[in-house]
Amino acid sequence: MRNTRAAVLVGDLLRTYAKPLSIQELHEHVRAHLPSTAYSTVYRIVGRLEAAGRVHRVDWRERGSRYEWSGLPHHHHIVCSLCGRSVDLDDADLGFSEERVRAATGFLVDHHSIELEGICPSCQR
Repeated sequence: MRNTRAAVLVGDLLRTYAKPLSIQELHEHVRAHLPSTAYSTVYRIVGRLEAAGRVHRVDWRERGSRYEWSGLPHHHHIVCSLCGRSVDLDDADLGFSEERVRAATGFLVDHHSIELEGICPSCQR
């Protein structure tokens, strides 16, 4: 992948941002620094990063796809259904164990994704 200014910026955003970002959100951040960058450019950059295994897609049904850097440890998200705030959770937070699933079902888990939605503390007030 060419190291254009837009590609470097998209990679930096995904590496450092605290939550998964949609392509639209990435495009807005990139355009703040590089105003002439097209949405399609950001779309192609994210596609190449995903194909290279550097980012992965997080699919939230109603909210659409988001992307985050692949270097993070495996985790899940809980998302506020009102404001969209997300918090990372790992398997231990959920009491999830691939080994227990295998013992109970005989399945060897090769991938899992757990989607949680609720109302964050700020929106509860």
